[in-house]
Amino acid sequence: MNLFFKKLFGKLHSTERMERHIMEEQERIARFRQVEKSPELKEYLELKKIVESKEFFQKKFNLNRTEYKSTPTYATIRRYKELLHDKQLQMCLELEGSKRLQDYLAFRDSEDYIKLQSRKEVRNSLLLRQMYDFERSKEYKSYLRYRDSKVPDEYKALVAEVATDEFKKALAFWSNPNRWKTTDEYQQEARYKQLAERADIIFYLEQDVAEIERMEAWKTTFVDELSWHRLSESPWKAGFAYDSPKLLSQHSFANEQQAYNGGKNVGAVDGKLRLITKNEKVTAPAWDEKKGFINKDFDYTSDVIQTADSFRQEGGLFMAKVRLEGPIHHAMWLGSGKKLPKICLFHYNGKRLTVGAYTESGFDGTTVTGINVGDYYIYSLQWTERELIWYVNNVEVYRTAHHLPKEKLYLALSSFIDEHQRAHEAQIHLAWVRAYKNS
Repeated sequence: MNLFFKKLFGKLHSTERMERHIMEEQERIARFRQVEKSPELKEYLELKKIVESKEFFQKKFNLNRTEYKSTPTYATIRRYKELLHDKQLQMCLELEGSKRLQDYLAFRDSEDYIKLQSRKEVRNSLLLRQMYDFERSKEYKSYLRYRDSKVPDEYKALVAEVATDEFKKALAFWSNPNRWKTTDEYQQEARYKQLAERADIIFYLEQDVAEIERMEAWKTTFVDELSWHRLSESPWKAGFAYDSPKLLSQHSFANEQQAYNGGKNVGAVDGKLRLITKNEKVTAPAWDEKKGFINKDFDYTSDVIQTADSFRQEGGLFMAKVRLEGPIHHAMWLGSGKKLPKICLFHYNGKRLTVGAYTESGFDGTTVTGINVGDYYIYSLQWTERELIWYVNNVEVYRTAHHLPKEKLYLALSSFIDEHQRAHEAQIHLAWVRAYKNS
């Protein structure tokens, strides 16, 4: 897999961008869940149901469409004003119950009423002249017009109705061309729109919940951010981890040029692990295929570390941010207490980088070119029930469905110089290691 052109054309993300993306995804999930619990989102969702309901739409439509002149309120106030300005009705009402009317009605029922027929009698009597003039007045004629009518009662009822707070409120509402803005529903709608413009709510609504849940299903099972200083404080242990108690954990190999140094060549400084291969003479145990364990003089030392006692996992996602220095072998791998299975997140032999798994039938993997291993990259392995998938930063570089392990494996990191290489001092720089499991 050649990553040069993917990098050239922007498909291979930089390690910084990759890390930023990982952090942003974590922050995105945390923000999503935080907003999900917020009272603002709860209020927004409740208002959304109300504002987007058919009942709400219909009420708003009706209020905005209805003309004031077509309302019962308008008809009431119009009739009230019509009767208020009816002079004859007002004269009738003014006369009704007055002393003048009562005096006239009493006179009309008396024996003197007949005298109104005589002009002479009328001329000679002040009372008769008063009664005569009243009987022919506009007020009395208006009274006679409405005396047996229901209009005065209608007017009185209207006077009482328009004086009520309820009617005044209705009149102010229906006569207002912007009546919608005076409603509780308008306030709900305005608040809904206000909340809809909140950055957190916009963010929340843009998220794919199913995607969030898929990402959340990945639970962190192992993390080493290299905050320790001594190997004894870390989840790592120097040496190999074997199932057989007959095998030494602290040993090297006779066909290699370095001795593994029991963790002395490993340390964490400024949040980064350094596994150092250096030029120094030691005598140390080595495994010889024919002789077994022997003592051998070495000109170089290095180290191998593993998490067999602190962490093992079957399946999941394994990630490490690493840069490699020096043309010797560097590897990060998943292993068991036996020779196989063994899965390499990466293996650099001093010239080329490979990813893959060692099996009984050989190496199942690929060579990765086009990147400078002296720069930091994030090497990842996704181990599913069906296949193994390797990534460098964001790019998939290999996958296989063959020889999948059926047991928990531990993480291991090592450097070595094989017998055919020119010996060099070298280092592995490890910024962090993480493992996840899909629950």
